Amino acid sequence: MMLQRMTAQVRNGFKCLFTSSIRRTRKITWRIGTEILRHLPNSNAEDFSAVNEQLKYNGVTDFSKICLEHSFHLLLNGQMDEAKRQLSIRQSWRRGNISIAQGDTKKLIQAYCGFLDYLIWCKKKSSVPGTDEASSNHEIHSCFRQASVTLKEIISQPGIWDPFVLSYIDMLEFYNDEDGALEILENYAYNKDFPINPNAHVYLYHFLKRHNAPEAKLIGSLMVLRTLVPSHELMLELCSLLLRTSQMSDLEDAFSISMDLLEFSSWKCDIKAWSCLLNIMKILKQKKCKETIKKEWKSRRPLWFPLHFRSYISKKDIVENISLVKVKREVLKIVGEYSSVYNKMALEFEIKFGSVTEEYTLRKNKKMEKVKKMMEKEKKKREKEKMKMEKEKEKMEREKLKMEKKKLKMEKRKLKMEKKKMEKEKMEKEKMKMVKEKLKLKKVKKKMKKTKKSKYNL
Repeated sequence: MMLQRMTAQVRNGFKCLFTSSIRRTRKITWRIGTEILRHLPNSNAEDFSAVNEQLKYNGVTDFSKICLEHSFHLLLNGQMDEAKRQLSIRQSWRRGNISIAQGDTKKLIQAYCGFLDYLIWCKKKSSVPGTDEASSNHEIHSCFRQASVTLKEIISQPGIWDPFVLSYIDMLEFYNDEDGALEILENYAYNKDFPINPNAHVYLYHFLKRHNAPEAKLIGSLMVLRTLVPSHELMLELCSLLLRTSQMSDLEDAFSISMDLLEFSSWKCDIKAWSCLLNIMKILKQKKCKETIKKEWKSRRPLWFPLHFRSYISKKDIVENISLVKVKREVLKIVGEYSSVYNKMALEFEIKFGSVTEEYTLRKNKKMEKVKKMMEKEKKKREKEKMKMEKEKEKMEREKLKMEKKKLKMEKRKLKMEKKKMEKEKMEKEKMKMVKEKLKLKKVKKKMKKTKKSKYNL
């Protein structure tokens, strides 16, 4: 009995190994085959379709993934309708029990079906001139309904659906459904069932900004983003929004946010971030908020000195960005007024790099003056050239007028000559007529003589 069980287990083990190895080989065949086709210079869309159709039914476990990848390839080649057909085939395909992984792939295929409907809607919308005509067009509206049903169903389920959310919002905004769009974005950003996604808050903020939402709402959405990504580029916008409120608590928050931002390596040499901090500190100084500056800088002193104010960093900044050194110098001066430690640092910084910055400013001013003089000289030169060109132009116009006058004279002469010629021809014709008449008279005279002679003879 035990022996039979052992043999059955061994058989099952071998069977599993065999099936897994077959699956692996099928997957390798699919991946390598598509890569070879992608890099072949003479391969076309028909070759891809033939290979993918063969692979789909070779291993049914990868049917969904192959359909999806095939539709991506068709989309890249501009075959939108064929890509939609491929995804529709996968949607209608059924085999056995659906696993969790297959369910996720099914969701993704459904989402891309909706996205393709959105692309078709965009294509039809662009073909109709004018937004009013497009919004009232029945065919475009039916495409919108088809796309919106699929996309709404997908984005209501927990997950990261960034491109599908954006496409659905674009359609809703086109049909002026701002409330519906806001509801979707708020659900995507704040629903606890959904995974944490900073992009959701970014999309919400941009939507609110586009539709002129109150500053309190904009600040609220960015404050949530700050908890997720304190180094986000929108933090500078958050600081400027907080400064507009003119409330002390918001000013303190802006001060803290700007200092947090400069603790990240990607921001530590950014002139905009440093200028923002300097601006906030100047406002705090005007409002005589000594304790706020002192408290914030005291807690950060162990990190900020090695991160921003070491001599090798300042030397590097002098070479790369001297204006940054100037801003840092101004920041240290303000802090030095309230703290003896930072005052000492400010003095050291001034001794080491103050003269350098002053020399740089002097050199810069001299350079600017030279450039200004050069510009003025060039301006004068251009003006002279312009005057010269105008004179030449006037001269050319005069010559042109002279030429036209000569031309008119020549034409008059020509007309006179033609008239004379015509008169001469007329005279010749008249002369010829006279000659003919004379000949005629001679003939008549001869005839008359002949008749007289004949009468006489008779």
